[in-house]
Amino acid sequence: MENGVQNKPSLNLPQRGRLLELLLEALPELNALVGEQKEVVTLRVFADEYSNLIKQNRSAAYHKSVVNSLKHLTDFFGCQRAIQSLGLKDIESFISHLQRKMTKPVSHSVSRGEGYRVYVRTLKAAFSKAVDWNYVKENYFLKVKLPKKQQVNPAYISSTQLAVISMQIENKTIKDLVTFAFSTGMRLNEIVNLTWRNVNLSTRIITVGDAEFTTKGMNQRYIPICDEALTSILSSRDKVRDRLQERKKDTPRIIQIHPSHSGEIKRGYVFCKPNGEAFTGDYVSKIFKKACKAVGTDKSIHFHSLRHSFVSNLVQKGINLYTIKEQLGHSSISTTEIYAHLNMDVLKVAIRTFHASTSLRATSNVKEYGV
Repeated sequence: MENGVQNKPSLNLPQRGRLLELLLEALPELNALVGEQKEVVTLRVFADEYSNLIKQNRSAAYHKSVVNSLKHLTDFFGCQRAIQSLGLKDIESFISHLQRKMTKPVSHSVSRGEGYRVYVRTLKAAFSKAVDWNYVKENYFLKVKLPKKQQVNPAYISSTQLAVISMQIENKTIKDLVTFAFSTGMRLNEIVNLTWRNVNLSTRIITVGDAEFTTKGMNQRYIPICDEALTSILSSRDKVRDRLQERKKDTPRIIQIHPSHSGEIKRGYVFCKPNGEAFTGDYVSKIFKKACKAVGTDKSIHFHSLRHSFVSNLVQKGINLYTIKEQLGHSSISTTEIYAHLNMDVLKVAIRTFHASTSLRATSNVKEYGV
């Protein structure tokens, strides 16, 4: 002790070396901890970055779903909440909140009260990207198991029902569009964005998806034009030609529609307003739903039911599911397989075969054992 102060024992050389080794071993973890503390990513930042990524690489419909899903997330936790701070319990609380809140269907394919599943599925994909970006260490959405739900087969209508519904539609272009949807199985968004450059009347082939229009599955496909679809297309073409004749001297708003020397229209939307602009999907869907209501059609029928109806006709005629998958543009055959139940003839044959073989075995047993 010197001047009332106790001297601390100094470290010898081996002890100093060992201490240095321990510090070097801990250095990566310390750097990581410091890095995490420096960069705090808020939910608002992540939402902006992820939605911009989706906007550039996916369809407009999916981008809209992403934006809505992220809004639910930020509304619940707050925009300034650090994404790193969300744990499993937080995610479970959020999903429970969505279950209580979702009382209306979010789309034609999602039943009432089940819309939260769409948001959870979308956010699950979003947080997988957050893991890739090192914003979070784990995607807790993957750990939450949602309750199973009753699977309901798609609703569809017959050609006779379609004719009755169409009689209630006053707009002739919309009427042609509805018939076209029933005859091709194309999605509503694909139809309202269909342009003349993608319709080849010579080969009777429609090209769905190009550099200017992105399909839901991001894959280009080709659809044969049947007689019914051809009638709708020609009817729409005649309307365009009539408008061009009426406004031959002054056509400022339909200048994008130009007939070629052969008489074919090369530009503009196939099914469009009088001014050449495209219809919105919501507008078409509401007109169709109004017509369905007027004739007392089942409430489960909506515009997308026309796509289901197209498939049901193919399945009942014995068309292979893989062929239908390509026609519809499904990315997975499992999506197409929901229509397998529609081929009742195949099922009936299978049942008759089963009962016939069972009956033969029973008769054989009676003869052999006398029972």
